Amino acid sequence: MGATQEFTSGYGRVLTLAGAAIGLVALVSVTVQDGAGEALRALPLVGLVVVVLWALFWRPGVEVSDGEVVVRNVLSTVHVPWPTYREVVYGWSLVVRTSDGDVTVFAAPRASATARRVRRGRAPLPGAVPAPGRPVRSLQATAESVGAAIEARHDALVAAGHLDGAQRVAVEQGLTTTRRVHVVTVGAVAVLAAASVAVLTGG
Repeated sequence: MGATQEFTSGYGRVLTLAGAAIGLVALVSVTVQDGAGEALRALPLVGLVVVVLWALFWRPGVEVSDGEVVVRNVLSTVHVPWPTYREVVYGWSLVVRTSDGDVTVFAAPRASATARRVRRGRAPLPGAVPAPGRPVRSLQATAESVGAAIEARHDALVAAGHLDGAQRVAVEQGLTTTRRVHVVTVGAVAVLAAASVAVLTGG
């Protein structure tokens, strides 16, 4: 029916890049002043900071497609097939309600009151399903923008008849939301944290 929509945080990406740049500058400074050996000792701590920033602010996002909604949070990615979708709720951040429970969208916080006031009088948030083609990417991941995209896609699928009987089929086939823990990210943070502690306590 339409192109996949991808939502991430532009602010989060800028923050991650800034953190990585500061870390690189710090490593170069340590290398120049204290030598490569000290820079290697500082590497786990710098790496830990960059990985944590990436996991918190760069990676989280939401994909809305004809087949499902994919929510990438800090520690896990949740796939929500449309037959399990129920509604979206606007709290401190967006919440996707499914037949298997609620999924909080870390990447889509509620817009501040100031942002909502500034937006008044402008064009409404995009809610139409984009035409088929390449993925449509947005760096404006707020509860309002992501929620509007999810609701518009669901309404379009319902109107086209693609979800007729979908809930019954989902029950019959055992179709559910699935959650995949980011094992590699968690493992990398654990290893870098242990190495950082070892360096800091080793003198």
